[in-house]
Order: sequence, then structure tokens, then C-alpha cells
Amino acid sequence: MRLRATMRQWPATTPPSARLLTSHPCVRSSGRYFWDLYLPGWPSRAFDRCVERELDRVDPIGRPPALQTAIIAITSRCTLRCEHCFEWDALDRAETLSSDELHELVRRVRERGAAQIFFSGGEPMQRFADLLVLAESVSAETDVWILTSGLGLSADRARRLRDAGVTGIALSLDHWDASSHDQFRGTPGAFESARRAATHARQAGLLMALSLCPTRSFVNEENLEGYATTARAFGASFIQILEPKAVGRYADGDVALAHGEQRLLERFCERLNTADPSLCLPSVRYLDWSARTFGCCGAGDRYVYVNTAGELQPCPFCRSGGVRLLDHDIHSAISSLQRTGCPTAAAPSSTARSTP
Repeated sequence: MRLRATMRQWPATTPPSARLLTSHPCVRSSGRYFWDLYLPGWPSRAFDRCVERELDRVDPIGRPPALQTAIIAITSRCTLRCEHCFEWDALDRAETLSSDELHELVRRVRERGAAQIFFSGGEPMQRFADLLVLAESVSAETDVWILTSGLGLSADRARRLRDAGVTGIALSLDHWDASSHDQFRGTPGAFESARRAATHARQAGLLMALSLCPTRSFVNEENLEGYATTARAFGASFIQILEPKAVGRYADGDVALAHGEQRLLERFCERLNTADPSLCLPSVRYLDWSARTFGCCGAGDRYVYVNTAGELQPCPFCRSGGVRLLDHDIHSAISSLQRTGCPTAAAPSSTARSTP
């Protein structure tokens, strides 16, 4: 259910945390409201903690700024051979993290305040039993999302994830055309697997987002319109856009988008985020646009990435840092990461057109 809520609609007795509501479209799911893929649903402990720790940045009270989001890769296993895979060099190696070590990684990022955890891989469905236990252990106070290709997400698994407290799944879908997506993913039937997974997630009551890596050949009006239509048909509440980076399988490749292509994606983002709610179009988070406009919030600022070796890194695409989190407390590990910073982060633009 998609609706538009404004601050004027809330009575004076509404809790302060709810007063962050704006005219931005929101989604209602399982009795909570969601405005953004990277904001926990309200009401919840995760939402309250997120707001509280953001207020710490405005009026510091002596504790370090909190993480809001942690992306943790729980496996290197995957049966796909995706064109843009950032974990290509580590793919299908022997697992290096035990179940106990995964729980310790989760405990440490939560110690730093993470209100959201995204479990990724590889393909996290390859460690489904661990995924369930990890979700159950944190979902009472933390929003849990699964970053997946959809391969292996059956109706039964979707229900079990919901029962474990998972908030939603973010499905990788890189084209609205089935054959083009299958080619990009290096696996026949990848599009159909994603479509079935979306159906299972929706029927189980999980929120659903789509994650798009738009290549140069993809970025045109026709493909973006087709993607928006497909996202609506899939029942997606959010779209995440991640520009291709010259890492992993794209290492040393000339894959960066040109300014005109970036601007086309920005207009797509603006259009969907301001669309009439009755059109039931997903809202869009264009992370690279946000980074160019406001600065990078990775590298231990608001989010971090923990790779399949348990190393803390600025984000999935920045391979600097490499601090093994299990060998350090979370605060010293993040301090080390922040000293290194994000090597690819652009300075914020002084001519931002609008809020991404």
C-alpha cells in the first residue's frame, strides 16, 4: 500500500520520531511505514534508534556517531556469473566465516548502532540456515534485509524469512527484458527466478526492492520506462541504483557512466519520487547521485561493508581498509577505516539541483 503522508496529518500527541514525516511517498507494510530503503520502518525500536543517533550528530553527547546500515557478506558461494560482480575474485572460494563468527560480526556492528543490516554474498540463500538464525537474533531491534538474485527463494523460504523477522528482500534486476537480464547475469532463467522470488516475497508479506546496475547501453528513456513498469509489476516498493564500478569482474574496465547518462538517471529518480501515489511506482534511491551531492556516507560514517573474509571496507566497491573486524573492537576498526577514507568518493557538488 503506497500513500503520501504529511506532517499536517499527525496530531500533536504523535511521538517526536514520527515528525520526520514529509510529503515523500511512503509504503505501509506489516503495520509500519517506510519512506526509504535505507530508513527503518516506523514505529519500531530500529527507527527510534536511527533518529536518536542522527540527532547525536546535531547535538553530540560524547559518544561516537553511529552506523545506520551495515552490509555483511555471509558467503562467497553463487551459481550466477554476473557481468558486474564486485566479489568476482572471491567467488566460490571456501567459506572463511563460521556461524559463530557471523554472529560476532553482527553483534559488533550493532554495538556501533546499526539500525539496519543487509545480508549479502555471493548469494546469501546459499547459507539459508545461518541466514534464518542471524535474522532471528537481531530483528526485534534491527531491520533486516536480504540482498539476493532471487535464486533459491521459494514460497516456503520467504515465509520462514518473514517469521524470522526479516523486513524485506532487495532483488538484483538489471534489465526489464528477460533475455537481456539473463545475459547480464550469465545464467538462463535468472529473470524468471527473480520474478518468482518477487511473487513469493510479496505473498509472504515481505517488502521488496529492486537493485539496478545501469550500464551505458541500458541508460535510455525506453529502458528506464520499461524498468519502472516492470518494477511496478513485480510489486517493488523501492528501486536502488548503483552505477557500474571498475572493480571485481569490471576491474580495469571503462564502465563509468558519462554525465549525460547520470543526468538521465537523475531525472528518472526525480520523476518516480514525485509521481502521483495512485500510479503505484516505487521510489528511487540513486546512491551515486547522493554521494556526488552530499558526500559519501560510507567508510564508517553511516554505513560499512563487511566482505566474505570478515574485513571492514568503506563499501562493496571500495577495496581499501581491509581491517579484519574479528581482530579489533568495532570502534578502533571504524577509526582505522575513517583514517583511510573512501578513495573513490567525490567531493559534494556545490550546485546540487535537488535532493536525490
